[in-house]
Formats: sequence, structure tokens, C-alpha cells
Amino acid sequence: MARSAAVVAMAVMVVAIAADVPFIETKDGRVSGIVEESLKGRDFFSFYGIPYAQPPLGKLRFKDPEPFQNWADIGEASIPAAPCIQFSFAAKIIGKNEVLGKEDCLYLNVFTPKVKENANLPVMVWLHGGAFLRGSAEEYLPHVLLDHDVVLVVVQYRLGVLGFLSTEDSVMPGNLGLKDQTMALQWVKRNIQLFGGDNTRVTIFGESAGGASVHFQMLTTRAKGLFSRSILQSGTALCPWALNNSPRKPALQVGSTLGCPTDQGSEALLLCLQGLDAKALFPLNEDFRKWFTLPLTFTPWVDGHYLPDHPAQLMRDGRLAEVDIISGITRDDGAFFALPALAEKHLLEELQHNFSVAGPASLELVGRSEDPVGVARQLYHHYLGTTHVTEAHAENFMRMLTDSHFAVCHDLTTARHAQAVHPTGRTFRYELQHYAQLSLSQLLCPSCDKKWVSHVDDLYYLFRGGPLLTPPTAPQDRPKDLQRPDDLALRDIITTLWTNFAATGNPTPDASLGFTWEPSTADNLQYLSLTLTPSMQPDNRKGTRRFHNSLPLQENLILHPHLVEGGPDAPEDATRSLKTEL
Repeated sequence: MARSAAVVAMAVMVVAIAADVPFIETKDGRVSGIVEESLKGRDFFSFYGIPYAQPPLGKLRFKDPEPFQNWADIGEASIPAAPCIQFSFAAKIIGKNEVLGKEDCLYLNVFTPKVKENANLPVMVWLHGGAFLRGSAEEYLPHVLLDHDVVLVVVQYRLGVLGFLSTEDSVMPGNLGLKDQTMALQWVKRNIQLFGGDNTRVTIFGESAGGASVHFQMLTTRAKGLFSRSILQSGTALCPWALNNSPRKPALQVGSTLGCPTDQGSEALLLCLQGLDAKALFPLNEDFRKWFTLPLTFTPWVDGHYLPDHPAQLMRDGRLAEVDIISGITRDDGAFFALPALAEKHLLEELQHNFSVAGPASLELVGRSEDPVGVARQLYHHYLGTTHVTEAHAENFMRMLTDSHFAVCHDLTTARHAQAVHPTGRTFRYELQHYAQLSLSQLLCPSCDKKWVSHVDDLYYLFRGGPLLTPPTAPQDRPKDLQRPDDLALRDIITTLWTNFAATGNPTPDASLGFTWEPSTADNLQYLSLTLTPSMQPDNRKGTRRFHNSLPLQENLILHPHLVEGGPDAPEDATRSLKTEL
């Protein structure tokens, strides 16, 4: 295998810097990297494309990851690995379907300011987002965070059909993308000290599907002891798009579409799918969409092993990693769905003329409710007063999508986690409210002129613009990175908060930022408003949660059935302490 040389099986390390080339030498081989410069002119060391698992090829396709074992050669970790197979986001923006990447993609990047085994720097492991369908390590450039004393690890994992297809049995068990992430965390636990990291201070963080991935790692016992803190940005396992309740049906549909047997058992289906060109599988992701990108079909599911129960049940029972967390959203996360609907009129027309299909899909209600159309009508009427959506409803439409896809699930996660870790653990809540020079809103609907703080906008503060933040389809005169002094000042604040948390578990351990980020509790969901002058604000969604928690949805019937309209009486358990708040 061409990349098998980029190996780190690690025993005794000797560091050398020869001709500005950093390398780590072990009894099994050497990994050489490159020297780069952070945004503020600080040298750091980059090691790209380090394998953490066997290539998931041939008989390993649709199977759990296996540890990387081929340590034969000396490797050059100076070139990013190809992304996992996926659709091109840049092509998607202009209406084209382009498949890119490779099936051999289970690699990670390590960035460190100090290649010393005893440096003991806090470690931050990034799990990228992308709807469990897209994303790669190369999109998240380290030049912002490496202005701070942290070791950054960016992980790739299997996506879409290859990462999450399941026949709901041991033949194709699913959740492979999550299992890849766990194996990467095991690699970090074993090896990160050799890159200057402290394997007892590992913070996992991610955005959107990456935030949900972080939460899933907190809910599986397979990742126990592999991290000590978590940051969930615009995504948790309780968000409606994060879980597939019945993955076998789409698995059989994939097989049928590709001419594979679906009536001879899972083994026959597996053998057929393993023999196909991997890129032939990916156009099938599109076949399951009913409205815009929704519903998400190839996502995690409750397999009874890796994920032993519904995330809501695990949280209600307190079966989770009792670690400190930061959890939050952007003010207008739902712009990610609302703006394309305003830009592409057919999406509004689908809601107007085919609401029984598009309405539930737009809110990810199928599988969560016994009456998805009825609940969709209830939500649309509550926010818009109608199901006939027009441009005049833009603000309320966006607010409904923000609350339904991001805000309410984050609040539930924050409250439940705070209750579970009390009194020893801390839970910090935030909302990004500053509209910066760069926003995904500008790309999703250039003509809309909406100053919405969109989904993904938080990433501009943590990473320098890569292909996701500055796609090739963006206007040529659009800046490649934040430039305004006020945006850069907020970037400094946010990166300091995140790295302080990684180092100490407290984002404001001293008075240097001029404010204190107070933790939230189950009964007080106060939050830090991330503006140019951050400040603590009182809970801003009590009424919103009261309405959403009354809906007959699966997670509500698990977490607080007594609050559901027409639901059963309240059980005599810990949910009573959250009755007022949730």
C-alpha cells in the first residue's frame, strides 16, 4: 500500500529536525512531516496522512475497522490523504453531482508546536461535519489554532453508504464511521505523547454531524477513557437528523438498485456490494432525499452494541461520559436549510404543492412520529401560520428550522448532561450571535442579503478558509479568510476559550478576557453570547422548548412523556427535576 509507510506504531521516540524536516523515529520506522507557520507567525510541525486503521477495502468494506499493522517502511507524512468517497460540496452548490475521494481514506493529521515527548500539551481532536456524507481532514487548516499551545488532530472517517449502511445484523452492522472515529481516538491515546501531547487531556470537538459524532462518542462505552472533555457545535445525537431508526430498508433499496440480491439474506447482499466499484454506491445517497438535503438516510443507528439504546434513553438513564462539555449553536443555524429554499424556488413550491412529503422531510419527522404530516402542520402553523411558505415567511421559516434542527436538541442535551454530571462536572452553553465578514449565508443565497449567522459560520473563527469555507465556486473577490479587525478580535476570544477549555476544563480560568463564562445547570440554561463583547445571558428559549417538548416525538416520549400533549403521566424518576425547565 502506497501510504503504509506513514506509520506510527510507537515505542521509543527520538526527535530530529534536519534541514527543517521534523521526523519521529521509532523502532518500527520514521514519520517525517513539514514545518508550517501559524497565522501569527509561529512555527509548528505538521504530519499529514497518518494511517490509524487498515484500508477498508475488499472484504473489509462494510466491516468494522481493524488496527493498522503494516509498519514495514519509513514514511513521509507531508502530503494530505485523499478524502473518503463523497460528493463534491463545491459542485453541489452549482447543481452538479461530482464524486471524489478514495475508499482507502482512514487517515488523520497531527499538528503540534512542540515535537517533544514530555511537552504534555492539551490535545484537541476534530471530528468534521458534513451530514455524515461529506467532509475531509484537508478542509480544516490548523493555522489558527496552532497559535495556541495545543496539539491538533483532524480525523477522517467513512461516510454515506460506505460509513453507515446497515442490514441491522452482524453481516453489515453499520455505524462504521463512528467506529472509525473511536479507533482514531485509540490511536491518539497510544501515540499522541510522541507528538508532544498529553493523552490524559484529550478534548474531542466537532460541528454539525461532527458535533453529533462527539456526542455519540460520549454515549458509547467503546470510547470510555479515550477523552476527557467535549465540545459540541451545532449538532448532538438528539438532533432529528442524527439518527436513522430503520436502516435495513434503504440498505435493501441500495442493493436492488444496483442489481444485488435482496431476498437471499444479508451475506449474499454483502458479497455483491463488496464487488462493486465504490463510487457507484454514492449517487444512491441522492435517491432518498425528499426535500433539499433531507432526510439524511445514512446516519448512525441504535445497533444494541456500539450504541446500546436510543440517545435520549441513554441520557435519561445517565449512561454517558461524565466529562465537562461546551455545547452551543449559531444564532441562525437553520439558514443552512432556509436560504437554499429562498434561492431555489422549486423548494418552496415543493412545500406548497406536496406538503405531505416535503413538510415532514424538511423537519426530519418520519420515524420520529406516528403522525409526521400532522406534526409538520403543527410546527408550520405555530411558526408561520400556514403551510404555504413564501418569501414573506423567510424569517419565521428560518427560525423554525433553527429551533427544530439545532436549538432545541442542544438545549435538551445541555440540560440532561448538566444533570448527569452534577455536582462534579461542568456544562457550558453558548450562542454565536456576531455576523462576520464571511458567512455561509453569502454563498447559499447571494441575492437574499440576509445577515443570518448561519450553520458553519463558527468554523471561520477556528480554521483558516479551506475548500468548505472558501469553495472554488465562491466569487473571486471574496476574501479567503477573516480580515476585519473586529472579526479577528472575536476569533482570538473564541480560540482562547476553546483552548483554555482543552487545557483546564474551564474556558475562562482567569480574568484575562474580561468576562467569566459561567456554567449552566439543568435548571438554569444561561449561556455566553458570543459577540464582539461576550456576556452571559439568561435562558432565551423556555417558551420555544415548552412547545417543542409537547409534540408527540420519539425523544420527547422517552425524556419527558408527561410534557407531551396527550402523553402518559409523568413517571416517578429523575425527569421530575427537569419538569419546569424542559
